[in-house]
Amino acid sequence: MLLSIQEAEDIIAEVKGRDAAIGRDMSRWWMYENHIRAAANIAKTIASKIDGMDETQAYICGLLHDVCRTNERQEARFHSITGYEKLIDKDEMVARSALLHMFLWNKIPPYEKVAQMFFDNKKDYDFVADYIQKTKTTDEDLLIQLADNLSNKDGFVTIEQRAKDLSERRGIKISNDWLDSRYRLKSYFDKKIGGNIYDLFTKNHTYNLTISRER
Repeated sequence: MLLSIQEAEDIIAEVKGRDAAIGRDMSRWWMYENHIRAAANIAKTIASKIDGMDETQAYICGLLHDVCRTNERQEARFHSITGYEKLIDKDEMVARSALLHMFLWNKIPPYEKVAQMFFDNKKDYDFVADYIQKTKTTDEDLLIQLADNLSNKDGFVTIEQRAKDLSERRGIKISNDWLDSRYRLKSYFDKKIGGNIYDLFTKNHTYNLTISRER
């Protein structure tokens, strides 16, 4: 079964309605929506430059990669897992993107390093680790990982801008390993398109923010 763009939009509308129903502060919804729509447009644009990649599928994967992100703390489960569970009966590739988007190059750290991210749920961690071990990494996996790291609440951003945003929001220092894995991912797709990925999203050396902030 494959999702259409309209069906994907319906899922996002459902998420927004759920958030409003449980009393979430919807004045901040634009931050989430800007990120997912930027990721979708970034994935689609890059896919359109690579033979054999489906740009519509890339768009849908980007749009839904964080489908359960806003409800993560309420469910106390890692949003990649719950996103996969929500989508697996609707579209296997989109579900896969939700599951793997935070594990660059489909590599998962030891449980001790990510237990908090998994809400100390070893069963969920083991599921992801086993899934990664049993499946071959695809360019579609890597594309959504890159798109996720080139977008935030402002739309398209560089890796450096994304790192700065994360550092400020979480009060952490971004490691060289974190940066290196993302630079390698960008370089991989630079070679795929025969140019610089950033050039697809810049105009007169100013980064084009894909979506305007909602007021």
